Amino acid sequence: MGTLVIKNFPERLHDRLREQADRNRHSVTQEAISLIEAGIKVPRIAPILPPPVKLRGGPLTADELESGIQAGRD
Repeated sequence: MGTLVIKNFPERLHDRLREQADRNRHSVTQEAISLIEAGIKVPRIAPILPPPVKLRGGPLTADELESGIQAGRD
């Protein structure tokens, strides 16, 4: 396991971290790890999508789309 040293850590921030750790019943180290894990997101991989459907009459206009939406709201 690695070690992390943070130099010049602001005292006020350390106090807030300690208070939050107390509220969550964690040590300061556990709380810091929890916050870092929450802040570092695993990159999402875009899903592989099928090719677009080709329409016989060509692309729909905005008016055609709107009338189709309204037709389904009877």
